[in-house]
Amino acid sequence: MTKQSIESIFYIIFYIVAFIYIVACAFDTIENLAILGASMPMFTVSNLVRPDRRYREGDRIRNYAGLHTPIYRVLNHAQRFILDKGISRDFDIHTNRGQQKWIYREGVLNIRLDRGYSAVSIGARTIFAVDEWSRTLYHIDASGRMVSAEFTPYYNMSDVIAQVTEALEVIAEHYNAEKYKAIDERKARQEWFCYAADNLGVVNDSWERATIQLWHKTDSKKSVEWTKYWGRETPSGAKEYKTTAGSHPSAYLVNIGGAEYWIPHSICSRTTTLHGGRQSRHDGASRFLGFQMHLQSIDLPLWWLEKTVGLDWSDKVEPISRAEFFKTIKRKRRWNRR
Repeated sequence: MTKQSIESIFYIIFYIVAFIYIVACAFDTIENLAILGASMPMFTVSNLVRPDRRYREGDRIRNYAGLHTPIYRVLNHAQRFILDKGISRDFDIHTNRGQQKWIYREGVLNIRLDRGYSAVSIGARTIFAVDEWSRTLYHIDASGRMVSAEFTPYYNMSDVIAQVTEALEVIAEHYNAEKYKAIDERKARQEWFCYAADNLGVVNDSWERATIQLWHKTDSKKSVEWTKYWGRETPSGAKEYKTTAGSHPSAYLVNIGGAEYWIPHSICSRTTTLHGGRQSRHDGASRFLGFQMHLQSIDLPLWWLEKTVGLDWSDKVEPISRAEFFKTIKRKRRWNRR
């Protein structure tokens, strides 16, 4: 063999060894990247859930209602936190009814339930989701570890609630009550307000009263007509005015405990307890009693009950039955004209 042939063989061996080394390094790099990717924190699970929804408004609720159990724990916790802190005006909240519910704060928090699908997003990260197609549950915990499991209503949501609580605390820390106060003041100037009234009485709040159940029989023939004067400021700064009018009976004929009494409209009052314990008081501008086929309640002054019904009025106000009340109504006799 010549010297040139030997050099060629060495070059060939060198390139073969170099090629094998490069291929081995490539495989090692791929393996290391795979190991590194598996150990890196997961960012979001939104790409693991189908974007289209399986159930619609016409589908039976029983087919997907069980999938809502975990997300309800988060919704209830967030709602209690928001109400306790008094920061509800920073959120778009829809949790009263239906199979679509959410608590949303733009760019910060989104807790959503939608006919089997549910998700919790903090910022751009979706940390929890339930895919209603595969009935799979996805969860990224606080350390960035991703959990994928078959759906179970007993899944531990404590980590999701903890992450949501952190986001809620940040929102509460930056809540600006003065901003909403300024908005309310500006809005109030553009709403109608009554600045004067003619012949409109005021419900007396100083009298001690008792709530009485009674039957309303008829109204007095005399009525009281009133006028209200309203004003407001338009968005352009101009002033607008309007006038409203109404009337109410001057008295009501009622049946209390089997006896009939005339009750003046001016001494009546009625307080209604609304949902959540709030109370609404009748303003006295309209009638207190209507022509109903059932018992009605009204707040009467104790001095009127003692003076009209008697000092032992509490023993005489037990309402009579509907049948007994109807017997007290005398129908007008109609005469045939010839």
